[in-house]
Amino acid sequence: MSRPTRTGYLIAVASVSVLLTACGAETGTETGGGAADSPAPIEAEIITPERPTMTDDARPTSIPAPTPDDSLPSGPVDASVLEREEVKAAITAEAERRQVSEDEVEVIGFADVTWTDGSLGCPQPGMHYTQALVPGYQLILQVGGERASYHSGKDKLFRYCANPMTPAPGGAGGTSTS
Repeated sequence: MSRPTRTGYLIAVASVSVLLTACGAETGTETGGGAADSPAPIEAEIITPERPTMTDDARPTSIPAPTPDDSLPSGPVDASVLEREEVKAAITAEAERRQVSEDEVEVIGFADVTWTDGSLGCPQPGMHYTQALVPGYQLILQVGGERASYHSGKDKLFRYCANPMTPAPGGAGGTSTS
């Protein structure tokens, strides 16, 4: 082999060695631990749920009976409210719903309110409502200590609401005497 060929051969081998060294994978022992270069392995803890066991004192859980809803507004109601046809219709509807006489239905609250949307404070599953403030009324009736909320828009057609929502804060609000 001639000298220039041998020199070229040595340069090629040296270049390949440098490239392989630079491109090779580093290991923790070569860099003095390598902890900063590679993440530590994660140990997963396997949690096995315990099987429920029956004990001698196991009793079914009872759900307490509903109590009158003290969150519904109440207060003095002007006599003129009791003379309104829409209020009389709501009293009749509540008497029929509870299967009592109309004399047993007491009006304990009436307010001008602003509902937060077109559901009038009584949204139903699967229904879509206007997303705008709606002026209306809330009528609270009571039979035997149990309260019922009736809601209406300005059309004054009261509808029973089993799960009433609170009207918009700062709306028309307050107990009405008109």
